[in-house]
Amino acid sequence: MDWASAAMGAFFASAIIFGGTALALLPMIRRAFLIWIVARVTAVAVMVWGLTPGMPTPEFLSPQERLLIGVLATDLGLAFTGLMLASFIEARVRARKERKLLRRMLPFSLLPIALLPSVVFAERLDWLHDLLVLGLLAMLITGLVGAIRKGSRAAVFQAFAWTPALGVAIAALLHELLVGGMMPFYLEAMSAALMVEFIFTATGVTDGFMTIKSERDRAIADMREAKLATALDPLTNIANRRGLEQRFESDGPRRPKGIALIDCDHFKRINDQFGHDVGDKVLIAIAQGLDAGNLFVARLGGEEFVLLLYGESWQEDAEAARRRITQAVHANIPEIPYPITASAGLSAVQSGDTLSTAMKRADRALYAAKEGGRNRSLMLTEFRPATSVGPVATTG
Repeated sequence: MDWASAAMGAFFASAIIFGGTALALLPMIRRAFLIWIVARVTAVAVMVWGLTPGMPTPEFLSPQERLLIGVLATDLGLAFTGLMLASFIEARVRARKERKLLRRMLPFSLLPIALLPSVVFAERLDWLHDLLVLGLLAMLITGLVGAIRKGSRAAVFQAFAWTPALGVAIAALLHELLVGGMMPFYLEAMSAALMVEFIFTATGVTDGFMTIKSERDRAIADMREAKLATALDPLTNIANRRGLEQRFESDGPRRPKGIALIDCDHFKRINDQFGHDVGDKVLIAIAQGLDAGNLFVARLGGEEFVLLLYGESWQEDAEAARRRITQAVHANIPEIPYPITASAGLSAVQSGDTLSTAMKRADRALYAAKEGGRNRSLMLTEFRPATSVGPVATTG
């Protein structure tokens, strides 16, 4: 195998790898520029096949017909280049005029394409075809430079990728116009330039992929943060009603064993005597006192809190949490001279329960606890009106 054959084999291998990679990335990135990359790589591969002597040719094609296909692929590949860059420029870059100019390369390419039968079969109007192709190159360079000036990182990568091929193409066209005939070593130079393009464009696609991934990850993080913010109580920084519902629905097989509805006793008296600022401090202290152990804490609103309890001794855990309220308020708000207590209504969470049905039973138990003197935990059962849980302290 000679060097020319080896170089041509390396070119086609690079084209297949580059085009195949772009096609494989399409389901993940879903950006139009990947489609145009595949179209351009296909076009330049057909161009090299059509213009290179000695390439395998189907019997039904004449040498002139194969040449026509090669030149047609050259013109289309250039038009696809404009479409690829127009869709590759980042959305954040304000390059509306440049995108519009680059997209116009496809309809403009129909003019030189229409001349190809005369150029190939009659050897006429080749000068006009070359001038029109130079016009396409001017459109591409104008759009590329404009996008770079407006801050497109993708355009910078493509400038490095396309400079060798643009140089070879312009030199070949000027040679045809001024001297006549194909420029010596045109195919070898263009094949080498296109391999450089594949390398730099692949680097640019990788960079673009990482940018897109970073933007997507940041957007997902922002969405999660926003969703979390809507699920948190802004005062106590524990879950609100929405956060409670999300937790209950997401528990799946690890459903809570029980639920406790807890209400601060005589909270209105605290607000009336010490003001709402102290009342808010009490609520924060209650949330801190409750948030411990194998449970999930949420604030429904006002002075009402909910516990989802997961331990086997969940009733004792609920009572321990209720008792921690007095300790937490005393430790954090010493200006209140008397102990702050709470009442709790408990209910087991059954297999068919929704959050609403379990809370309704807990709410009835809480009402019974308040009717029974407050400062206690009660659980309603099927056979008895109320069951006291744990040792009960009486209010003063």
